[in-house]
Amino acid sequence: MIGRIAKYAVVALVAAGMSLAARAQGPGMPGPGPHGGGMGPGSFAFERLVGGFGGKVVTGSPFSAQVTRETVQVLSNGTKLDQKETGTVARDSVGRTRQEMTLPAIGPLAASGQVPHLAFIRDPVAGKNYILDEDRKTALTLNRPAGANGQNREGMREEMRQNQNANVQTTSLGTKVMDGLTVQGTRYTRTIPAGQIGNSAAIVITRDEWYSSDLQMVVSSTRTDPRFGTTTFELTSINRGEPAQTLFAVPSDYTAAPMRFHVGQVTRPPDSQN
Repeated sequence: MIGRIAKYAVVALVAAGMSLAARAQGPGMPGPGPHGGGMGPGSFAFERLVGGFGGKVVTGSPFSAQVTRETVQVLSNGTKLDQKETGTVARDSVGRTRQEMTLPAIGPLAASGQVPHLAFIRDPVAGKNYILDEDRKTALTLNRPAGANGQNREGMREEMRQNQNANVQTTSLGTKVMDGLTVQGTRYTRTIPAGQIGNSAAIVITRDEWYSSDLQMVVSSTRTDPRFGTTTFELTSINRGEPAQTLFAVPSDYTAAPMRFHVGQVTRPPDSQN
């Protein structure tokens, strides 16, 4: 049972990370803005914030921080849905990143009452990526699918931007200081005309992003879409010091458990805890 729960959690994390790294958007959603802030509903913020598989490697700008994502939606009958995900992120001077996360208690995780503690390490220096199950002390190695490369993905992103951002307007929100960083604000507003997706009236979607040129990333964003509610992303308690190098290595007492990754599925070798 524990093995199935952990596998579900790993699949959720990989799917979230890969989709956000690729800036995947749902139907009818505009593509990402100039700082990588797509206006789609998304599934998890950590990879978008610090760069996932094949994303930009930022060097010479180390930091660590707390990160929070929350989505609030009110249904037509007045029911309020509130989902919150929290974790930590860190990046060292050579561009290695680590994200630790607490998954929301949904699906099998809610039924079991067991929420795995997972960490994702991206090491562009060694050319390896790992998912650590901190409860079971296992390290899963993620292998990129054959033929995948950053140039192909960037070409797809650019095509998405050109095709989907035709109805997006941008407005400068000026600058302000957040957690000691000077950030530049931009509002992206997209209007879906009446009838385009079967809607009887126009749908207006807004996203406010605050971008730090020092960290080369969006540190806060708020997205409002009448179909999906309001989603906020935010980094807090930002520390610009060099993180401990042990954060970016697999602990010596962890068991290596190679993962096979293919487009559309994630599998892991069977173990005794299925």
